[in-house]
Amino acid sequence: MPNELSRILVCRTDALGDTLLTLPVCAALKEAFPRARVAMLVSAYAAEAVAQQPEVDQVLVYDAAGQHAGRAGFRRLRQLVAQGRFDAALLVFPDPRISWAVFRAGVPRRVGTGRRWWSCLFTVRVRHSRARAQKHEAEYNLDLVRALGVPAELRPPRLRVTGEAREWAEHYYQEAGISGQARLVFIHPGGRGSSANWPRERYIALAAMILRETPAKVLLTGAKAEQAQLVAESARHEPRPLVLDQAVSLRQLAALIARADVFISGNTGPLHMAAGLDARIIALFPAAGVTGPVRWGPLSQRAEVLCPPEERPEPGLLAITPQRVLEKVKAALLPSTGSRT
Repeated sequence: MPNELSRILVCRTDALGDTLLTLPVCAALKEAFPRARVAMLVSAYAAEAVAQQPEVDQVLVYDAAGQHAGRAGFRRLRQLVAQGRFDAALLVFPDPRISWAVFRAGVPRRVGTGRRWWSCLFTVRVRHSRARAQKHEAEYNLDLVRALGVPAELRPPRLRVTGEAREWAEHYYQEAGISGQARLVFIHPGGRGSSANWPRERYIALAAMILRETPAKVLLTGAKAEQAQLVAESARHEPRPLVLDQAVSLRQLAALIARADVFISGNTGPLHMAAGLDARIIALFPAAGVTGPVRWGPLSQRAEVLCPPEERPEPGLLAITPQRVLEKVKAALLPSTGSRT
């Protein structure tokens, strides 16, 4: 075991799902160093998702396009890190600018990848290749903790929903005509395009099939820029699913997901949020590769991952038919035919 650490910074400044899959790093550090203060440096978008988690004592926001842009922004970033007086930093996301800021801030112990041109900035280097996708992203993240001499064990994150957000979600569902007894299927078609996914139209067609063939309600969600298209395309189907057509915070989105009986998505940030909320999940993934389920699958015992059958000629996830997903939805709803608990 290394010398006791008292102030540790965990840097993960990319997408929401990536940030959530870094929470096990914070949990492992808290277990190894119970008296330590663990902070996370995250993107402005993801900050709200980790702010209420027990393994994170402080959230620092990296505003790449705003206050931390340019030379003046770099100085502000360096000062932000320096003010924390951290004795260790784990650069989970390999960003050269943040790595340089941590170095210039004088953090004495710096853990990062050993395969980049800026790896000389780190005092402890981890040599693994995530592109090989030999294990889960969360396990790759924990390799940085293990490099400190800590025998870190993967514990999937469990997200908290605030009382205020839960009350907001209850009011939203009441206004939408979804009672507390109604079965609810939550479908999130969106994504940042970094992983293979179904076309949006196929998710909407699936929603209509669920409404026709089960007693469940369906809620479709997407980013603010996608909502108008979801509304327009859903209007062409009968029955018409409900579409979230307003901007919501990540805390509110978490509260909406927590109410769902089934959550359906590709590899998206909300998928990993649903896993952290212990929702029943049906996830669509390519069979293998750098974006496959071995590396990015939901960390949940209640998740079922669907991959394209190898014998089918269709490209990518199109080989997963809506009918196949529908049958999984029906099976997931079967155990809960009685009243909600």
